[in-house]
Amino acid sequence: MEIRKPRRSINNVYFGAFLGLIFPMLGFVLYYVFFFSDKLSISEYWDFLFNSRNISSALSLAIILNLLVFFYNLSVNNYENVKGVVGATIFYGVLIIIFKFL
Repeated sequence: MEIRKPRRSINNVYFGAFLGLIFPMLGFVLYYVFFFSDKLSISEYWDFLFNSRNISSALSLAIILNLLVFFYNLSVNNYENVKGVVGATIFYGVLIIIFKFL
């Protein structure tokens, strides 16, 4: 019987913060692709979000993907990654508040 070594994973705050910053960007792009890609170009979409003051709403929806990253890292006991994801989510939360009241 062969002894298998446990799979090594990256578990630090910086990698978690990186994931926490990247996944909402991916969510932002997916939001565009599913709802606006047939109507607007990406630059028109960007202008629309800022001119109509909907950027905070789009960011709020994009942040939902951080839940997937958060719960996955929690389930595999990567608690340092979880700290980074929470920090990135707080960063996005501050951005949402700033865009909401600008």
